[in-house]
Amino acid sequence: YQFSNAMAFPPDSVKKEMVYDMPEQMPQFPVGADAMEQFIAANLKYPQAAVDKKIQGKVYVQFIIEKDGTVSEVKVRRGVHPLLDDEAVRVIKLMPNWKPGSMRGRLVRVRHTIPITFAL
Repeated sequence: YQFSNAMAFPPDSVKKEMVYDMPEQMPQFPVGADAMEQFIAANLKYPQAAVDKKIQGKVYVQFIIEKDGTVSEVKVRRGVHPLLDDEAVRVIKLMPNWKPGSMRGRLVRVRHTIPITFAL
């Protein structure tokens, strides 16, 4: 007897609808892009182990802004080191709800990727 849980937990993109990369109206971080940079800067904690090893670089994090503005499916698109990658994902998951994107007047799910720079 083999148990497969492949159907028990379908990925979000399977159970929900289409995800757009470039909708007519892109999602917006509350209060704008400068506020997003400030949010990341305020919440990012450079891992001490990474500082000790002098690890730095740019982590590209991809996520989906849902129709209700929540952030989901956060993952590293291009990482630097697990210490930095995990911290970048943690900060993105802390984000407040965005103003969702739309297509022809209807709210849509939008895939978004941002770089988070770790520099010593």
